[in-house]
Amino acid sequence: MDLDYNKIIENIPKTPGVYQMLDKDGALLYVGKAKNLLARVRQYSDISKLPYNTKMMRGQVRKIEIIQTATESDALVLESDIIKTKNPKYNILMTDDKMYPMLALSSDEYPRLYKFRAKISAKKDVFGPYTSVAALHESIKLIQKVCKLRTCTNSYMNNRTRPCILAQIGRCSAPCVNKEYGAYNENVKLARRILSGDTTAVVKDLSQQMDKSSSAQDYESAAEYRDKIRALSETASRGKFGSRDVSHIAKAQTEKFQKSFLEFQDWLGIQILHVDVFDNSHTGGKDPVGAVISFDKNGFVKSKYRHYKMDGHNDDISMMREIISRHTTSYLLPLTSYLIIVDGGKQQWNAATKSAPGVPVLAITKGDVRDGDESFIMPDGTKTRLPKDSPLHLFLRLIRDEAHRFAITFHKKQRIKHITKSALDDIDGIGAARKRALLRHFGSVALIADADAKTIARVSGISKSCAEKIYLYFHPESN
Repeated sequence: MDLDYNKIIENIPKTPGVYQMLDKDGALLYVGKAKNLLARVRQYSDISKLPYNTKMMRGQVRKIEIIQTATESDALVLESDIIKTKNPKYNILMTDDKMYPMLALSSDEYPRLYKFRAKISAKKDVFGPYTSVAALHESIKLIQKVCKLRTCTNSYMNNRTRPCILAQIGRCSAPCVNKEYGAYNENVKLARRILSGDTTAVVKDLSQQMDKSSSAQDYESAAEYRDKIRALSETASRGKFGSRDVSHIAKAQTEKFQKSFLEFQDWLGIQILHVDVFDNSHTGGKDPVGAVISFDKNGFVKSKYRHYKMDGHNDDISMMREIISRHTTSYLLPLTSYLIIVDGGKQQWNAATKSAPGVPVLAITKGDVRDGDESFIMPDGTKTRLPKDSPLHLFLRLIRDEAHRFAITFHKKQRIKHITKSALDDIDGIGAARKRALLRHFGSVALIADADAKTIARVSGISKSCAEKIYLYFHPESN
């Protein structure tokens, strides 16, 4: 008796998961995964449009069973596990584990992290499968940043007499020359936890170790833990882990931010609901820009980030006055529990307090050493310091670095626009299309300037009158 296919799929949900197709005896024919189960199984409805092998399989199907999952990534892992254990007849392409890329740790004294598509071997730790090679490479990069495990072959490692470039940029602990098995083994254990998805506990443990090192004034170790936490958080924010890992890391980071925010508020001695951080950037007074980032107790509020062009200014103080004035008059800011942070010293602090009367201002002042020697001008005008790499100092440095990043990124964009601005932009009637045509034909503005009007007129899209205008622009003496 033929299967009433539409009837059997009518109750299938539109959620991620795995579907299993069974024959009349209950034998498993095929396993597949989907982001939307209903949409996927509907593709088998019209048997006449299916490829030959799929048509043969579809003709034997008498039942479809589904397993819902939280995410498509979870469905991928479950699909792979079912195929390995049950060997469905029509999943030939996946029975040798070559369908998706995976990661492994070798069984060497100093285990190597590497990617593979071969059969799983009991001699190595295996992690995956990954939904894409890009996701796998992102995981390798993360493990290199956080755990500093080697990715080189044994022959390459055994023939090294000095650390390679990966060690120099902090991506490998160089076990080729630094034979510290204990420390390396601890990093291998950490890598297993991260690759196994135990990210919530990892972030929590690293945070505790950072706080402990900071309390013991072991600031170098505290900074290393901070960098590991930051690398984990950055990877999570780009969505390279499964959604459960992202939410776990995001939750842990939010909790840590909230803790730091409360400590920050207690340190200032005032209640805060919203903070704006002001910074500016320029190159020798050229292409000046201002930037504002915002945060509250739950983290950065990127929807409230703002950029400002600061044409006509060539010094930090006047720029600070204008950016604060423009921002505080353009947006409805809270009248109470509002704080301004500026990057600079007493002059910037004075400019901010005069530009926003009644609003408390905190200034972060650079010391002789760029990182770690900062001092702070409090809202009451007194100057103070914090222990280097203390949790609160690290928090304020994170805030300052985010403001720098946002300001410098915008400044670079403006500077690139300025650098690429051609003399052709000043000629009336020369738009983007004609500019591209001229530069494509001549190769440079200098060669256009050397050409006569007749030669310029040969360019596609350039009329005789337009060519004459261009020539006279470069040769005004001919007027």
